[in-house]
Amino acid sequence: MNTAGTARARRAIQRRGHVVSFRRMTKTNPQTVVSRADVKVVAKGYAPGELAPGITVGVRKLIVSRLDLETNGFPVPPVKGDRIFFGANLDVPATIDAVDEDHREYLGCYDITVSGN
Repeated sequence: MNTAGTARARRAIQRRGHVVSFRRMTKTNPQTVVSRADVKVVAKGYAPGELAPGITVGVRKLIVSRLDLETNGFPVPPVKGDRIFFGANLDVPATIDAVDEDHREYLGCYDITVSGN
């Protein structure tokens, strides 16, 4: 792993990012939180020109540092079905649809697609 590039990406996310809450839930009802990490991510919605089959309004792209998740005790990598909560009170839910573990623009980061409110 390129530690200098990873550290640079982590610092950029800390400067630009917003705090969200990653939560891994139990598989049985009632669902309870198994693991939680409140970390900064860079979030971006899709522009109208990017909407295509499989991409709908409400879908967001997130970039999060793997080191931030590990430092906060969240099991990596995040997986499809993990929950992410946005907003000032971390009460706006979304669900992970896909995780790109090989994000090349930001070394040591995950490129995540989420959908929900």
